[in-house]
Amino acid sequence: KGSAGGVYGTISLLDIFGFESFQVNRFEQLCINYANERLQQKYVVDNFRAIKVEYEEEGINVFDFSLIDNSDVMDLLEGKMGLMVQLNEECVRPNGGDESFVYKLKVVCSDSNRLIQDNLHRPYEFGIRHYAAPIKYDARKFIERNLDKIPNDLLKCACHSANPLIRQEFQRLSDSLKEGQSTGLKKRSAATKHLVATKFRSQLTSLMSIIEESRTRYIRCVKPNKVMRPRTLDHAHTVSQLESAGLVTAIVISRESFPNRLSYDVIMERFKFLTYKYADCHLDTADIKQDSEIL
Repeated sequence: KGSAGGVYGTISLLDIFGFESFQVNRFEQLCINYANERLQQKYVVDNFRAIKVEYEEEGINVFDFSLIDNSDVMDLLEGKMGLMVQLNEECVRPNGGDESFVYKLKVVCSDSNRLIQDNLHRPYEFGIRHYAAPIKYDARKFIERNLDKIPNDLLKCACHSANPLIRQEFQRLSDSLKEGQSTGLKKRSAATKHLVATKFRSQLTSLMSIIEESRTRYIRCVKPNKVMRPRTLDHAHTVSQLESAGLVTAIVISRESFPNRLSYDVIMERFKFLTYKYADCHLDTADIKQDSEIL
């Protein structure tokens, strides 16, 4: 509410990393691509799912929705036994390791067609068929980066700080860590609460809730070249970005469906003469939409 008691709206801009695929893809790339998958799911719902429902109601052969539907990728990433859960479980397990995480992931999620299991993969490697492209991840240091633990020497140093606030807060943190290690009675949900994957997923869910309540508009940014040079277009680099953003697939689906739609006024003007062939066709409801449907 404003100062005068009125209600005002907001305009928010969400600027995110694009889909990332490097020669070596680590935990950071997984988080970024996970966020892109969530946003892609929202994009699909906004632009295609409503069209799919409308086509089915009209009895029109629906386009291949599996080309753009990434719900199976989301099940792999954040399902009840998905990647995020397996990673967190390995982090709270005594002597958990990166290779053990990869092994369990491939066993538990073996039925997912989005999980790539290549015999040539090393014990710490796995792949995911994202909506944009298949990506191979290097899971080394996944556990360490997900734990995001403060080094013990730094924690001890902060506990002896001359600043009372810093000293008290870090002492409280140190005591809570010692208590959890000594008792071993921490519940699993509490043990995974402070993990990076859990916090990232929680923040992403909160962000998506805000987006759901807004009217969303999408702007796809394309980087024309890798050398930061004006008026220079690298065609291969540009096309690769368009494919990764799913725009090429969206264009294909639009061509296969009915991208052009006529207004009711145009329909009546163009096709009203057909009613002269049918004596029982009367367009006198005074409702142009209903008359167009009758026509």
